[in-house]
Amino acid sequence: MNKKVKKAISIFAIVIILIIAIITTFFIIKHSIDKNKIRSVCEEYSEENIQNKLKKKDVVISDELMLQVDGESVIGVINIEKINFEGLIYKGTSDNTLDKGVGHIESSAYFDGNVCLAAHNSKKFWKNLHTLEYGDLITYTSFLGKKVYKVNKITEIDETDWSLLQQNSNENLLTLITCVKGRPNIRLVVQGIEVD
Repeated sequence: MNKKVKKAISIFAIVIILIIAIITTFFIIKHSIDKNKIRSVCEEYSEENIQNKLKKKDVVISDELMLQVDGESVIGVINIEKINFEGLIYKGTSDNTLDKGVGHIESSAYFDGNVCLAAHNSKKFWKNLHTLEYGDLITYTSFLGKKVYKVNKITEIDETDWSLLQQNSNENLLTLITCVKGRPNIRLVVQGIEVD
């Protein structure tokens, strides 16, 4: 190989290394920013802060208690340790919302009753939700408090079957729903019951 070819290969290798370094740095910074958002929401929605807000005489339990993050109302944070997932829960389930994080199904409860959440079945969100097993724990921190749920139901439903999401119960439930890879008409539902 002549010197010009060696020099061109060296320059090409340096450019590739720089591109990889820039992309890696971008993802590290984004991950750090996302973790800081989650930490900030968890701190703001701590039991102590919630109790202080609710003690004020003029405070009404409403959407106004929610933080605004990324231009949207944030209900809280969900942590599923078994699948190493922690993410913000945004109000609603529009495409834009689900691209940012977990969405809260608006017809469901915020805290007491059946809290229903949805997220994409992707590496960034709930790709591994199907690996949960009975008894696994899920932590839900919201603007109204914190609850821990134990998985007690795992099932697949038709995309038009909303019966588990509309389920009224005297028990506090957390219902998670996501798509099933390769089966566009099917949804995976994981439901947990509050741990005393």
